[in-house]
Amino acid sequence: MEVISLREVLQEINKKDKDGNPFPFSVSVWSLNRQSKKGGSLKHYDKARLLVGKKVKNLSAASLLIAAQSAARLSKQPNHFKNRTRNIELENGDIKKIHIRLIDTFNGKKMQY
Repeated sequence: MEVISLREVLQEINKKDKDGNPFPFSVSVWSLNRQSKKGGSLKHYDKARLLVGKKVKNLSAASLLIAAQSAARLSKQPNHFKNRTRNIELENGDIKKIHIRLIDTFNGKKMQY
């Protein structure tokens, strides 16, 4: 089996087409719940994409300001870099948070640190 580094995995995950849409990828990730100390099952996601913010077009400046303020109140910053996590969108529209250090395989290649 081919080997891929974490740096290469992150570069592949962050790749986008000319319209700014992320490319699909397949990834296998080990599950882990630190609070209940459970996990250890391997989850496989096909045709997943990095979740990116939605682009809003054709809105006035006032509408954009109101939308930004309400979004800031409703959610907190995920700090993906600090927490070593990424949000991915599955083919069926579900959103999953994965921990990059728990990735086992990426596009059929074994990840190596």
